[in-house]
Amino acid sequence: MKLQTRVLVVYLCIAVMVIALVGIFLPVTLNQQSLDTVTGNTNQQLALVDYSLSGFISSMKGHVLEISLYPVVRNPDDESFTNFLNADEDTFAYAVTEEEQEIITIFNSFRTTNQYVNSVYMGRENGAFVRSHERAQPTAYDPRERPWYILAAQHPDSVIVTEPYSSLTTQDVNIGVVKALLDENGTVYGVVGADITLTNMTDYVTGFDPGWGGEIIIVDTTGVILSGQDPSYLFMDIGEVLHEKRSEFMDTDSGTILLNGNYLIYYTSPELGWKLGMFIPASEIQKETNEAIFTVLTYLFAALILLSAFSLYYLRREIIRPLSDLTDVSRTIAETGDLDQEIPLTGTDEIGVLARSLKDMVERLHSDEVKLNEALKCEREAQSALKVAHDELEEKVSERTRELAEVNEHLKELDRLKSMFIATMSHELRTPLNSIIGFSGILLKGWSGDINEEQIKQLTIIDSSARHLLGLINDVIDISKIEAGTIELSLSSYDLVPVISDVLLSFRESANEQKIALYTDIPETLEIFGDERRTKQILINLIGNAFKFTDGGSVTVTAGTDGDTVHISVTDTGIGIPEGSVQRLFKPFIRVRTEGRMTEGTGLGLYLSRKLARALGGEITVASSPGEGSEFTVILPLESENIDKDPDY
Repeated sequence: MKLQTRVLVVYLCIAVMVIALVGIFLPVTLNQQSLDTVTGNTNQQLALVDYSLSGFISSMKGHVLEISLYPVVRNPDDESFTNFLNADEDTFAYAVTEEEQEIITIFNSFRTTNQYVNSVYMGRENGAFVRSHERAQPTAYDPRERPWYILAAQHPDSVIVTEPYSSLTTQDVNIGVVKALLDENGTVYGVVGADITLTNMTDYVTGFDPGWGGEIIIVDTTGVILSGQDPSYLFMDIGEVLHEKRSEFMDTDSGTILLNGNYLIYYTSPELGWKLGMFIPASEIQKETNEAIFTVLTYLFAALILLSAFSLYYLRREIIRPLSDLTDVSRTIAETGDLDQEIPLTGTDEIGVLARSLKDMVERLHSDEVKLNEALKCEREAQSALKVAHDELEEKVSERTRELAEVNEHLKELDRLKSMFIATMSHELRTPLNSIIGFSGILLKGWSGDINEEQIKQLTIIDSSARHLLGLINDVIDISKIEAGTIELSLSSYDLVPVISDVLLSFRESANEQKIALYTDIPETLEIFGDERRTKQILINLIGNAFKFTDGGSVTVTAGTDGDTVHISVTDTGIGIPEGSVQRLFKPFIRVRTEGRMTEGTGLGLYLSRKLARALGGEITVASSPGEGSEFTVILPLESENIDKDPDY
């Protein structure tokens, strides 16, 4: 796919994504904005209705107050006024006096000049009742028991607006604006008032056109609907309309409630305390939202088309065409290998930099091609020289290999001769040494006759030296076998405790002579699998070393198991080993110099002991502090499967 096509596809995808995202998120935002706008405008309209209604009620109060100030109305002589206390509908007849007629004229004039006023009336303490027009039915009637009279009497100094109350002679529900009549002593002797029916109130409110198909309702402080375009709402409690949302409506000054596909936007009159609400169908708000969305998407789509067109034109002129030219040059160079191509150079932007970079690269390739040809020539010469050197090297390697083979055969012969020498010498030396040891033993025991102390001393030296020499020969033979991998082990299960006891018993006399305390901490029995003789040889070497380095003091031998191994430790309180000499202890023919003296011996004991321990699948470790003593620990396996059949000596 060409770059221009890809760019076009990208722009289309971006446009679709933008429109999709706007289409997803914009309705919610615009719907809320539309609702906020409608709510704000509605609250303004409700405030205007409230202002007009408050003005209307206020003017009604003023008119009622004005009526209450007429002298004829204030005349306390009310004995001749019409009285319905004992009226009978069948027999009652009006007998209006001239004074009462004057009052009726005033009342009726006010009623007829105010289209929303239903009636104007006056009640007196004697039960008299004067009305702007005749009652629908002349039934028994006591004004003193009516809500409007009671409320005015309770607030004699004010013009009061009553709660809604039902008419006795009609089906009207009225709101009264009433004022008490007071004598010189402040005593109430009557009440003047004017009624507005809820129907009239509705007529007053429906004179306002809120728009959006809205319907206005008015609710008093107790929750009774005073006015509404739906007649069935009149004198109904708002809870029958709002149900569980009644408390939200009554407890807040303003707000918006969604109910059955309609928004109720309400406002509380600061003057009257009444709630003024407007029902607006949610479909009207959605309609405005849809129109706004269509307008936004139309402009957005047009803007995206213009942006895409200008962007594509610019990209084609400034980017795609120069890149296409560079692509053609690069393809020609790649297909033909001809570096003598004219590279079009544009401005100083990224495309221009790319063109110059391509030109520099072609020039470097041309230069590198020349150098490469020279290098290839040198390489051919070097390969020729390398072949000659390789042939010479192979000849030398073959010659060195033959020499190494001859040396190896010679070393094998020397090793064989060494083994034969050691075997022969050990046999030749051990035979006379055993004879010397045997004869010196016979002489020391006095079997060949009595000997004096000097002879005993000399014979003891001979016996000790012969035994020492025999031990050295045995050590050399063992080391030779270990290094040759031919040492033979006699493996079996045995009790380690008697072995340790036998070794310790052999050192009792030396301990007494050197005044060394010999301690043990071993169990009664300790079964292991191994070579009893080799284990004993290891212990003799370790305990012998402890005696060499301990003057006075003590030597302690402990034994015990740790998992699948047994640990035998030989601890002395001797002079210890210098820190730098610990790593050299287990090398052959190494003797450690301690406190200015060189210990006696050949330096083979520890070396041979570690080799034997490893042959048995174990190890020897050492811990020492100069001046405090040393501890050598032999670690051996308990079971046969733990013995390495091919140990690393």
